Amino acid sequence: MKTKIIIADDHLLFTDGVEQILNSVPNFEVVAKAANGKLLMQALNVITPDLVLLDINMPFMNGLEAAKKIKQRLPEVKIVFLSMYFDNKVIATAKEDGVKGFLLKDITAPLLKEKIILIANGGTSFDFPFQHEQTAPTWQQDSFANELKLSAREIEIIKLIKLGMSSKQISTALFLSTYTIETHRKNIYRKLNIQGIAGLIQFANEHNI
Repeated sequence: MKTKIIIADDHLLFTDGVEQILNSVPNFEVVAKAANGKLLMQALNVITPDLVLLDINMPFMNGLEAAKKIKQRLPEVKIVFLSMYFDNKVIATAKEDGVKGFLLKDITAPLLKEKIILIANGGTSFDFPFQHEQTAPTWQQDSFANELKLSAREIEIIKLIKLGMSSKQISTALFLSTYTIETHRKNIYRKLNIQGIAGLIQFANEHNI
């Protein structure tokens, strides 16, 4: 019996990459992909997966809302968040609601496979890389991004730069070309009127990104 998986994320290239990674695992099968929470719920009308891997920040219906609805309708389905947004309160609430895992998007492909296999076999996995920090919840991040005219992708890239990742490493993590990442970096520096990585990291720390 194969473990049937649905992926819900509005970054389509990222979703395609995760699909390839998971389909390379024996007995794993990605049976559907959804670009937002509403489409995910529609897919669940016709498909009952074993596991749903979903982002928190999605249009129309975010991952937190979708997770609650899934647990109400299909309590046996395992739910795992895969997100760039980290918030201790959100994770605590997710655990109370029966979510089986929270993974950050900068995870490597081998580790992603390892953790999803663990969860599919009845385990749990929650990444807590910033326990000493309190990152702003998703809705605050969105408001902040809108104020500075930063896109969600640019916020993601700032977070990865803050982690010390190079453009090549970021391109691998987000399944984008290095040229695309470099273009995003230039746009970020221009929008924020910042020069150099040190200035960007200082800005990110000051604004709790």
